[in-house]
Order: sequence, then structure tokens, then C-alpha cells
Amino acid sequence: MPVVPGARRRPRREARLPLHRRRQRVRRHRSRPRRPDRDRPARLDQGARRHAVPAAPGRVGQRASRCLHLRGGHHLAPRPTAVRRRGRGGRAMTRTYDAVIIGAGHNGLTLGAYLARSGLDVVVLERRHEEGGGLCTEEVTRPGFLHNIHANYHTFVGMAPPVTDLDVRGHGIEYVRPEVQMASVFDDDTALCIYEDIDRTVEAMAEFSAQDAATFKRLYDEAHGFVDLLLGTLMYQPPLSVKELTKALSTFGVDKRSEFLSVKLRRETINQFLDAHFTNPRIKAHLAFHGAVCSYTNDVMGLAIGFPLLVGKINNWHLCIGGSHRLAHALWRDLAQHGGVMISDAEVDRILVDGGRAVGVRLADGTEIEARKLVASTVSAEQTFLEFLDSSVVGEELTHKVKTEIQHKDWSLFSVHLAMAALPQYRAASFNPDVDRAWVVNLGIDSTGRFDEDWARIRAGELVDPHPNAAVNSLYDPTDAPEGFYTGLLRQFAPFALADGGEGTWDGIGRSYGHRCIEAWRRYAPNLTDDALVEWEVFTPLDIARKLPNMVKGDWMMGEISLANMLDQRPLPELGQYRTPVDGLYMAGSTQHPHGFITFGPGYNALQVIADDLDIDKWWAQV
Repeated sequence: MPVVPGARRRPRREARLPLHRRRQRVRRHRSRPRRPDRDRPARLDQGARRHAVPAAPGRVGQRASRCLHLRGGHHLAPRPTAVRRRGRGGRAMTRTYDAVIIGAGHNGLTLGAYLARSGLDVVVLERRHEEGGGLCTEEVTRPGFLHNIHANYHTFVGMAPPVTDLDVRGHGIEYVRPEVQMASVFDDDTALCIYEDIDRTVEAMAEFSAQDAATFKRLYDEAHGFVDLLLGTLMYQPPLSVKELTKALSTFGVDKRSEFLSVKLRRETINQFLDAHFTNPRIKAHLAFHGAVCSYTNDVMGLAIGFPLLVGKINNWHLCIGGSHRLAHALWRDLAQHGGVMISDAEVDRILVDGGRAVGVRLADGTEIEARKLVASTVSAEQTFLEFLDSSVVGEELTHKVKTEIQHKDWSLFSVHLAMAALPQYRAASFNPDVDRAWVVNLGIDSTGRFDEDWARIRAGELVDPHPNAAVNSLYDPTDAPEGFYTGLLRQFAPFALADGGEGTWDGIGRSYGHRCIEAWRRYAPNLTDDALVEWEVFTPLDIARKLPNMVKGDWMMGEISLANMLDQRPLPELGQYRTPVDGLYMAGSTQHPHGFITFGPGYNALQVIADDLDIDKWWAQV
């Protein structure tokens, strides 16, 4: 692919614009100038090699006044008209709704859509210019290359009730479950592949250990049989306490009925579980990698209790065709079609409280929006209780606990997004050709000990020698890049605050660390030369916090995954059931049980509590 001599760069701001930023928004009154993008602009590499990559038709520099047309014939209807913020003379105006929801991530949109379907007058407020939260799909490299900036792996498709209740597929969502889900490649050019077909996975494991392959099959079958029951109990219900859960499992007789599931696992790490049941270090390393990608760190005490369930859905990874942001569009469609409103560029300044009850919000521009029945916050507990409310309202004790006791992950994610002119060709394909079709590939982790060493360094604020996992969405989504080109994603575990200089250091070293991650990929896929890379951009842990400030310290799970921070203890015992000390104010974001990831769980579970409190008919199927 020839280099374009003297190719000019796109303006930096345009490079970061999501798809619908480039359409003409329809308003009741005259349009106003667009607000500057709050997000930090992308840094383009001064030495990047340029290819003659055609812009996808209809995607860049082309706006539609009535709808946004997407490749494949899909289109988005215009948004509901937003309320005016100011009346004559610049005076703030007030609107009233039954329910005011702060944050238009997938939990806020999910809660809003259910309430709108229940007949409530709902508004969802979003600080940014687009809905979706972590469901970000943007053209950060070149026009026509769609990169999932944050959420990429959707592992709860087919399990989450809102997927059916809100008919997300009927709103244009298409998922694919890759045939080769993931793989690990090793320094001796061997590879372990995990398939959608679990029997093929067992055959692949048998190449390393027949005994471990048989053990894995028993573990998978047992856990898979419990998944629906336990996930329904654990994920899509207001949480039990650890004591209640332990009693329920004991009453059920899980220790007698199960070879692998046990209440005793609450006193074990994932490493201890793996050592007790498996012998091959590479099989153990890959299973530990699967846990880590799901935020279950293999050396944290107590996480073994949830690990069998992770194994039970090891082949349930789904990719959203057209980008993760399309799920946000589907949820917004359902909200809008049932009378709900989503207002963008609506930054909440305060939650309004009268007589101990939440009665609405005030926006940063002075607009007040009243709530007849409830206010629900889907942003972080820190934002909700330290920025939106005074300590005089919630009490000094809770304010202090929010400041000092909420637990966040001690590691974050460093990402490299690549526009590519070639697919990776792994050296390990000589061992198993299917590795070239694996959606996600773990690079070079061949023992749990290597993970343990890395966690220690990351917790000390150090950068580790990169061995990222590499995802190529274009293998299974042909719509995310121009014909003949591909998107790539490297994800490396990393600290938020570096020991040498703190989190601000990322601005100076992000590009160089990205180079190191790419070089690590090339060691296993040597065809990814400079000529194969059209352009690439980094997204650091600091960028996560800047773009999505509810992800405090770049914590993409919005809270530590540990036994002490699970169930009704998340994020604090006082807030563990979605209610707050302020009457009419609910917490419904990923800071709550079950956790982050695209689970729909926090919004769905908060709905159950709100429905009980407001006597709303539960028309949806009960888990």
C-alpha cells in the first residue's frame, strides 16, 4: 500500500469525533454553535506512515439533517428535541419529569427505558455530547476505522434480561459470537485456542495436557449448569449479603453436589484454585488471563468463589457489529420510542434536596430540572456524594466514608488502537492455524507466576514489560474498517498513578509505551511491520479518567473486585441496596452491585428497588 506524499493531517478535534457528532442536530429553535469537545484531543504521531486509505462514503465530512446513515443500510432517527436551557433575557427555565436520571451510560439508558415503558415521564441527562458512557466507538485513527475506545467484549449477551425485555436486537443490534473466541501464544511458537465449540477447546487443551483437558471439561460442564441459576441470583437481583449467600449455597448443598463449586472458595485465590485442579502451567496461565480480563485478579483472596462461573461462560464472548456504541443507540431508541428524553451536554452541578428528599437537579448552566418521583445517579459515588450533595444533607460520616473507604482497582488499562493494512500472522499458526482467526490473543504469558510478578510491579506504580492482549475485531466485523483494511486493539494492564511522577506522567510517555506494546505484538506476529500499520493512537489510564470521570483513577470497573467489595458491601454497606440516605435518590451505576462491564445489572437491579418503592407494576419477566 503506497504512502501518500505530503498527506495532510485531519484537525485533531475532528479525529476524535464520534459518528453522530458529525450530523446536524434538529432543534425547535435556531441552532447554536457547537460546544468545544471536552475530551482530550488525540495526539498524532509526527512520524506516522501514511497510506492511501479511502474515507468510507457518508461517514466523514458529510452530515444529514434528518438521520445518520450507516454502512449496511442502517440509519438512526433524529434525537428527540432537547429542552431549551434559557428563556428570554437568559433566565434559566425549569422542566419537570417523574424520573431524572444522571448519566446516559448503558445503566442509565436501561433504567430510563424500563421506567418509560412503565409509563413514567423520564429524562436522562448526559454531561458529554453523546450517550453510551463506556460504549464508545470513535474514529480515532483514520476516517472509516471504527475503534471501541472502552467496552469491546460483551460477555453477558444471552444472559442479561434487558437484552430481551428492551428488544435491543429489534432496534438494529447484531452480535456475533466469534468461532475462535481467544487464544494464548507462547515463546516456543505454540498456541492454546478457546473456541465457541467447547469440545474443540478440550481438544486444544489436550495438546498440552490430557488430564487438564478432562478436568476443564468437567469444570465447564458443572459451572455452565449452574450459570443460569447463580447468575440470576447473583447478578440480576438486589444483592444478598455474603452471609446470606453462603447460607443459601450451604442449604442447596453445593459442596455435596459439586466437584468444583464450594463456599470454602471464599478463602482462596484463583491461583490456589488453579493449582488444586490443574497441572499444566500454560493452561493455568490462560485461565488466569481469562479471569484478569474480567477483572478477577488471580492473586486476590476470595475471588476463587466466582471463578468457576467465569469458566462457565468462557465461550460466551460477543462482538457488537458496527461498534459497541450501537448498543447505546439501541437503548436510546427504546427510551425515545416510549416517550423518554435524553439531553446531551447537560452537566449536573447539584442534586436539589428539599426536606430530606431529592426533588431534582441543577445543571452547570443554571437550568433546574424537577423530579416528581425520583432522581437516580449512575455516575460514581464520589461524584454523587462529594460533588452533587453537601455533607449537611448526607451526613459527615457517610461523606467521610465515601472519601476514604470506597475501594478502587489497583490497576487500569493502557490501550493502543490501530488502523492496519494487514491481519496478524502468528508464528504459532504453524502449531495451530486457528490462532490467526482468534478474536483476542494473549501474548506470551506462560505461567501464573508471570502474572504475579506483573501485579506486584503494577501495584508499585511501575510499567511492566508489555505483553498485551491483542484483539482484531475486523476478523468478525467487516463493517469496522474500509475494504482491505482492519482495526486492531492492544490492551495492557498498567497502573493509574506511576511511581515516578504520578498519573500526569502518562501524557509524556504514552506514545513510547504504545511503541513497546506494538513491538511485543510483532514478536509473535512479525508481519506487522511499519508498512502494515496505517496509523495508531494510545488511550492511557489517565485518558479513561478524563473521558469518563465516573471511572475514578481509571477504574474501568468503577470499584475493586474483591470479596470485601461485593454484593451488599458495594460500594459501601450504607449504599449497597441502591437506596441512599436521601429519600427519592437512588444509585444505579456500576459503582453498585454487581460491577462494571456491560452487564446491565446495576440499572436493572436498581429498577427492582425503585419499582418496589413506587409500587410500579413489574411487567418484565422476573429472573
